[in-house]
Amino acid sequence: MSALRQPAGRAGPALERIVTRTFTRPQIPCDPDDRTNLLERMSALYGDFTDVSWLTDGPMVSYHDMVRTVVAELGPELVGVDLAITVDASPDCRHQSFPGPVLSHVLTGDPIMLGVSEQGVAGPFTALRIAHGYLRSGAATRALILIMEQSTLPPDDAAVRPVQDVAVALLLGAEGTIGLGVPTVAVTRTGAAAAMETDVDLLVAGTGLADLPAGVPVRWAAPGHPCAGVWLALAELLDSPPDGGHVLVADRDPVLPYRCAVTVTLPAQRPETPWQPADVVAPPALRHRPQKVRELVR
Repeated sequence: MSALRQPAGRAGPALERIVTRTFTRPQIPCDPDDRTNLLERMSALYGDFTDVSWLTDGPMVSYHDMVRTVVAELGPELVGVDLAITVDASPDCRHQSFPGPVLSHVLTGDPIMLGVSEQGVAGPFTALRIAHGYLRSGAATRALILIMEQSTLPPDDAAVRPVQDVAVALLLGAEGTIGLGVPTVAVTRTGAAAAMETDVDLLVAGTGLADLPAGVPVRWAAPGHPCAGVWLALAELLDSPPDGGHVLVADRDPVLPYRCAVTVTLPAQRPETPWQPADVVAPPALRHRPQKVRELVR
């Protein structure tokens, strides 16, 4: 990636942190009645199932499990969050209630609570547009966007079935170092990317994109994530971020006519070297003083 082309000034919110979590079993054991109720609801929509292994073998991790686990993991980092948005691609397999009230309850203060559901790939981009507007206008100061996918769903030839139960948390605010552009959600009937931003250093692309801009390196999202794919890929990129640059995160829904994109600007990495006059030698005790690692209280 080329050196960062810093904008003259950043107006608007920034990405403070992105956290991913994979779940293999529910936090709260599943009641057998939940499976029976889910099968009845799904049969009413899709007809009787000849194979119910998707249900009997499914972990049935609920959105409640995801909300409580992510909030416990982030802990003090959520102080000051006054806007929270949940995003899901499908109804909750446990149907205890909507995840928003649970998230609102476990967060401190009295945050604005919103939910975006069943928009597929566009869901997280829609949530980002909402959060961007709130933060830029001053109606909120920090935002949490929680993207959730669960795998206990019946097979559907038209849609992408999640291969794992995952959650991705995006923390936005004024103190972030990763600049966030204005997300776009365009209605289109084609997979063409001709109208996409091309003055970028890297493209994080969802599996639904085609006709990518020439000359731009691409990092593909893993298949099997209809809602969280590009955000999992972005989180992986930020684990070892390049030295600055503009990254376009883009995807297209395989069923709904949405093509979505947002540009994030990575900061240049400047090593912090303590200043010291050339003619002064630090005492030995100061040369090799180890730095203490601050641990997050969970």
